[in-house]
Amino acid sequence: MRTRRGFLTAATLALAGLPSGLSGQPGGEASRETYLRAVADHFGASEREVSVLARWGLSAEEIPVVLYLADRAGVSPDVVVAQRRRGTEWMEIARGLSVHAGDFHVRIDGPAGFLSAAYQRFGEVAASAWSGVRLTDPEVVGLVNVRFLSRSLGMPAGEVVRGLGAGGDMVEGFARLRGGGGHEAGGSTGPEAGSRSSHEAGGPGEP
Repeated sequence: MRTRRGFLTAATLALAGLPSGLSGQPGGEASRETYLRAVADHFGASEREVSVLARWGLSAEEIPVVLYLADRAGVSPDVVVAQRRRGTEWMEIARGLSVHAGDFHVRIDGPAGFLSAAYQRFGEVAASAWSGVRLTDPEVVGLVNVRFLSRSLGMPAGEVVRGLGAGGDMVEGFARLRGGGGHEAGGSTGPEAGSRSSHEAGGPGEP
């Protein structure tokens, strides 16, 4: 990821009064902490900074969205969080930061699974017009997490999508994929997988 100009302000970190790092917890909480550590590592943030975001009323799976938008726009994550806590939809926040639907697009080989509706809308227009595609909050969260999980776990995005099944809890999905549970029937996700559908073409959001 590109280097962000600043992260959370010093005042925000001080007000949070959090100890350094993420404390390990049993059971499902342990999976959440492992997920958040992976988020911190992927986005070049400290565990303490991610801990602050986790205390601001965001779900764990929304934290990658905050960091992705902040990175794309070159702003501090607390700028993004402030808008989200006012109830602003993700796409409205993104547009205000000059981030558009095409910036969320991830190349997927094979079926788009729980993101099929979003990829149908991408497929209805040329890539040059993706900025006008409408994405729901769950779709934004899903797209950002598929991108993050694919790169963090070193898996093709199509394999991540299949491993996540119906979407839902990204933390549980991360735990399954990390444990090797993301390999489901459906064939290869690599270049040898055969013909590619229209939603797999690269576009404005591709690296």
